[in-house]
Amino acid sequence: MHEPDLASEEQWPLVHLDVSDLAPAEGARVVADVLTEASGRHEAFAAVVQMPSTTERPRGIGGVSERIRMLKQLRPRLKETCRGLAFVVSAETQATNAKAIRAGAKMWGCPTFATDDVAAATAWAQAQLAGASAEGDA
Repeated sequence: MHEPDLASEEQWPLVHLDVSDLAPAEGARVVADVLTEASGRHEAFAAVVQMPSTTERPRGIGGVSERIRMLKQLRPRLKETCRGLAFVVSAETQATNAKAIRAGAKMWGCPTFATDDVAAATAWAQAQLAGASAEGDA
């Protein structure tokens, strides 16, 4: 389930994306593509993203600069439409990337959550959507 068809996504506005079996760089590209498509709908959404559990850092400047460029392009769109990104990664990966995880909301432009439990990530994302719709009704 790498690239869901968002137009027919039965669970919209909750996007589920599993890139856990991809290499980190490829997974990042797929995530960027899906989030770009989701934000392009100009509707509130939240996403649960199962990421590769790796403690390896991107090698070379290319990997880092590509991810920075991707974040800069996505952030304004996510600020408008994304109600939350829940990342599912191993506890070891969370520990290795603790600084980036703490800066998640600033990096992505929307609330973020990291856990090693898909059910917890889904519950958090659903709560973010429920909170957003309650604010919209006020």
